[in-house]
Amino acid sequence: MMSSSRLLLLSSSFLAVLSLFPSRGMAAQVGNGDPPSAASCESAEECFAAAAQPKERLGNQLTKDQVSALKLERLRLVMERFPGSLWAKRAGVLSGVLLIERNPAAAMPFLRAGQRDFPVLDDYFRLWMGEALLHLGDAKEAAGLFESIGQAVPDSNLLNQAALRAGEAWYQAARCPESVGWLAKAVVNNDKDPLVPQAWLRLAACYLRENQLEDGRATLTQLWVRFAYTPEAREAEALLRTNIGGELWAPTAEDHFGRAQAFLGQALHAEAIDELKQFLAMAPASAQRGSAKLKLGIAQVRLRQYDPARDTFRTLITDRVAESDEATVWLARVYLRQAMGPKLLELSRSVEKQGLSAEQKGQIHLFAGIWLEDQGQYDEAIAKYRLVSKAGEPATQRAEALWRIGWVRYRTAHYKDAIDVLQQIVDQHDSDFEPQALYWIGRSLTQLGHARAPEIYAQLCRQFPYTYYCQQAKEQSAEAAADAAVQPASVAHPANGAAAAVPPANGAEVEQQPAYRRAMELKRLGIDAAAARELAALTDQYGRRPDVLMTLSMRLNEAGAYHQALRLARAQFRDKLERTGGAVAPGLWSVAYPTGLIPIIKTQELNGVSPYLVAAIIREESQYDVRAVSRVGAIGLMQVMPATANAVAQRHHLPAVTREDLFDQDTNIRIGARYVEQLLAQFAGNVIQTIAAYNAGPVVVENWATQHRGRSQDEFVELIPYRETRQYVKRVLRSFREYLRLAGSS
Repeated sequence: MMSSSRLLLLSSSFLAVLSLFPSRGMAAQVGNGDPPSAASCESAEECFAAAAQPKERLGNQLTKDQVSALKLERLRLVMERFPGSLWAKRAGVLSGVLLIERNPAAAMPFLRAGQRDFPVLDDYFRLWMGEALLHLGDAKEAAGLFESIGQAVPDSNLLNQAALRAGEAWYQAARCPESVGWLAKAVVNNDKDPLVPQAWLRLAACYLRENQLEDGRATLTQLWVRFAYTPEAREAEALLRTNIGGELWAPTAEDHFGRAQAFLGQALHAEAIDELKQFLAMAPASAQRGSAKLKLGIAQVRLRQYDPARDTFRTLITDRVAESDEATVWLARVYLRQAMGPKLLELSRSVEKQGLSAEQKGQIHLFAGIWLEDQGQYDEAIAKYRLVSKAGEPATQRAEALWRIGWVRYRTAHYKDAIDVLQQIVDQHDSDFEPQALYWIGRSLTQLGHARAPEIYAQLCRQFPYTYYCQQAKEQSAEAAADAAVQPASVAHPANGAAAAVPPANGAEVEQQPAYRRAMELKRLGIDAAAARELAALTDQYGRRPDVLMTLSMRLNEAGAYHQALRLARAQFRDKLERTGGAVAPGLWSVAYPTGLIPIIKTQELNGVSPYLVAAIIREESQYDVRAVSRVGAIGLMQVMPATANAVAQRHHLPAVTREDLFDQDTNIRIGARYVEQLLAQFAGNVIQTIAAYNAGPVVVENWATQHRGRSQDEFVELIPYRETRQYVKRVLRSFREYLRLAGSS
């Protein structure tokens, strides 16, 4: 039981802390004049949940300080109403974590008590108390706690983070030898931890303090090259430009090439282009020139700088280096995008004289066929596709060429010819193109008035029940819809957060793992990110055990780690969930189609936009990865381009948005969802054109809509000339319909 004196001490700490927060303004925004309270809840567990995840944080745009004040007040009430209970102790732990930065002195009693009450989280308490001590200025004591984690919990998943923090603590204690010892180990082969750039900067500062000037310069240069996109790199550059020790700093060509690759890894193409140009100017004889030119041309394509990209690829082809063949394919792609048909056809005719691979030749012939098809030169297009259907590599490229021949026959109303060609794909059982071949055989039969069409649709849905094309078939045929409805995987999917039972075969084994026990306690505390870290560590251990991985994916999903859970589920069970169907645990559908962000989407109060459409876009754009960056520079959950974000923000009278802002979950959804709403209104409620415009832009989609007016919706999708957009529309539509099916909506 919690003693009355201890409860009094913790309560007085709370009163001191709450005075730091603007609670009056917060209460008003919550929606009533009374202070927020957990009095309406019944049990200790319910009250803790109301405190840890207050519903008021959704849609009210409360500041972080206001949300923290709301949580702390409710946690205090949990401890007062249920003293000595396990949930009161958890309320104390969460209070301590929330107070680490805001009031570290008040955090320490909570964390010390938690360390006694929850020994399973000993490594976390040592880390948290170390952070609190750092904020209090007791760096030496903090370093001791960080160092103790590996000794106290040898299997801890915090060891690398503890090493980074120990190095930082010793640095703040002005103890460079100890700091360097920890940091030098922590940064090895570790480029993903956000604390690593600061660690490199601290290492360099220690070397300079100890008059190890050469090591200091080398460390700053590595930071400047490997983490070129960070504020720490700018600090490193400022130090290097002071010409440390009187030695003039002059970056090498290789330094610029390394920085270019760092920028490309973050899809910062403009910055990468500058670095690549500097490299090429400085290294006329480098063996990496071909690679640099190829990267330069591709970066120019990503920024839609097609004219300079064309020149870059032409120069690279003339150089006759290892990258020349790939540059030839990229040049063909640019010709197609710029509608330079004669140049593309000339290139297509010349490929047989070049040393390109069969796949590269096939890709160029396909580009040429697509251009000819767009010009209405159907026979010439088919001739190009036939070249690929006979000699292309791999088999999927040959199947794609057959598909395009069949599609040309369909769109020109040669339905019998279309059936003959598409049947070849079905007979080959090509997994990528068989569903669409079956669907368009069915559509061709319908156009011919043939009674066998429903049979083909039903066959499609028996073999591929969870594909876009089965969904289309169900719209065409009641028989296909009935056939798909009896698939064993067609089950209701539980709401996210519902406990997914561990299969008996592996439950005991997994539950005995220390990382699993830590994850479950962290999840109960509402510290979901840390719980996800522990579960993710177990996925490596059980990589060859699908039954265990199914369980772990469900647990990750419950912890709010939607991205990790979805990636794991797709890697192991994608066919069953998205193509062929089959028996899976019911809870896996929550993983495959996360609904944890639906409440946030609904708070946007979008006009005419289904929240499941937004969820489907998130699923296909980023797989729920808040840190996702696309190859063209789109950011976050909904893959919003910074320029688009600011245009949407201005239109809706929202604050200006930076690139970094778009990594924030709520901001990204707010902007992305508003953009979907805007596009849906622009395209008069046409969902397919809205999805296409979200990917390719509204101007080009308006042109396609005009060009193909009168075509059915399924035909319009196949007529989208950009392959990426065409496939994107199919994926988002498929996910949208699955969300609706699983939610029981039409």
